Amino acid sequence: MNKYSNDIIEHVKSGDLEYLQFKILNRYNVKHCITLRRGGVSKGEYESLNFRTLGNDDISNVFKNLEIIKKEIGIENVCKGKQDHTDKVIIIDNKNKDEFLFENLNTQNVDGYVVKDKNIATLVTTADCNPIIIYDTKKNVVANVHAGWKGVINKIYIKAINIMKENFSSNPKDLIVCIGPSIRKCCFTSKEENFKKKFTKLFDYSDRYLSYEEDNETFHIDLIEILKTELKKSNIQDDNIYVADICTRCNTNDFFSYRAAVQNGKKDYATMATIVQVSENNVK
Repeated sequence: MNKYSNDIIEHVKSGDLEYLQFKILNRYNVKHCITLRRGGVSKGEYESLNFRTLGNDDISNVFKNLEIIKKEIGIENVCKGKQDHTDKVIIIDNKNKDEFLFENLNTQNVDGYVVKDKNIATLVTTADCNPIIIYDTKKNVVANVHAGWKGVINKIYIKAINIMKENFSSNPKDLIVCIGPSIRKCCFTSKEENFKKKFTKLFDYSDRYLSYEEDNETFHIDLIEILKTELKKSNIQDDNIYVADICTRCNTNDFFSYRAAVQNGKKDYATMATIVQVSENNVK
């Protein structure tokens, strides 16, 4: 068994390339992956499978990295806007997909996508933020969402669900939510009271997501606990929430971490990719 494989996650190694897949999504034949660091062509601090287009990595390397993973999982059209920790979610379809193709480097601020058409994949990049895949097992519609702490506060994941409900008649009870590797409460710390208030004024169950170290100043925030609670409030079934139990900051040999880059004095950082495309035959 590969390092991260368990009942929820399949850790795939294909030559030098490594990526994760959710077993539940594989059961529905949903093409998807969450990349690890290895198997690409980027060099230096971006080594090797970097998908960040806004950093200082050679953009041709990023494009080559995308081609590697496209070939691996069997997809063609990959769409992405410019991530900026917004709560904006859009529908990508055959009418607008060309303007959002990855290679066009679209500059519209978008942090979430909902797709019904079968020939379109979407991509979000993360380096500590939460990659969230939401799949409607009945309507065969999928959302791909980037949610850092700002996205968690702004509930971009709920906005994606609402778009699925309003535009495709999705029933929350039919939705599967998969949350990939991200910074976890062990490493998501602060001493800033104003930062803490951003959460406590909105989420009134701080006893479940907020904890303190012995100095009574340093606190930890559990974003996964908040995500699970808010999803269940939106009628997502507890049994339909799948979480990859992996902290990106704790596992920097395998995953890129923005916090690690900052703490180590790096001037730039790299990102992983979460890519998803609806199933052509969603047989369970």
